[in-house]
Amino acid sequence: MKNQKNTLLKYGRDLFFEFIVVFLGLLLSLAIDNYSKKTEKLKKKNVLLIELKESITNDVIQLGIVNKSLDQAIESVKFILEDGSKSDSLIAFHVSNISAKTAISFFPERGIYSQLINSNSFELIDNAKLRSRLVDLYEHLEDRKEAADLKNDLFVESFDKSIVNKIRYRIQIVEVDNSVDLNTKIIDYEVDRNILRDKVFIGYITNAEKRIYYYKELLKKYKNVMSEILWILNKE
Repeated sequence: MKNQKNTLLKYGRDLFFEFIVVFLGLLLSLAIDNYSKKTEKLKKKNVLLIELKESITNDVIQLGIVNKSLDQAIESVKFILEDGSKSDSLIAFHVSNISAKTAISFFPERGIYSQLINSNSFELIDNAKLRSRLVDLYEHLEDRKEAADLKNDLFVESFDKSIVNKIRYRIQIVEVDNSVDLNTKIIDYEVDRNILRDKVFIGYITNAEKRIYYYKELLKKYKNVMSEILWILNKE
């Protein structure tokens, strides 16, 4: 009877230790699996941040191109508003320039940011300031820019309709790298002799000037935020 009891105790003890070994093995397996998954997520996050740096660097270049076009539109506004005689060909050119470039927009590439969000990599970014600036760039500033883009598009559409009976011109389109060169050449034109004294026309020109300056101020914020993000990424 005693031997049977000892056998049962030994069997229970062995079964308990076997359970402990299996349980610890499962915990270790889960820990290794979680560590492996976390390591892969961190690798993906780091790769995405490298790609983000390249994307924002390209956006800074694109922003410079947009700013240059807006500056050219400002120069055309100044030409129209300044005193002095002006040839019809130059009036047509500068009106075309204002029409084409007042509504030009900056479109930052947000694909990498979307991948950071969708892959849950964004939450793995340790630098709180970097997370904050990314939200500023791709959420807050984008909301403001979308509103400005819409208003500028509607404004230019209204402007073009308002001058239909005051100025007519044709432009020569030049293709550049699968795009169009906005520095168009006027090949045919007809300008109302009183256009520079037309209050509605001048009102649109001064309004265009205001909108361009507002958009350039918005682009300054983009540049500042992108520069700060690149500075942080270069330190990481």
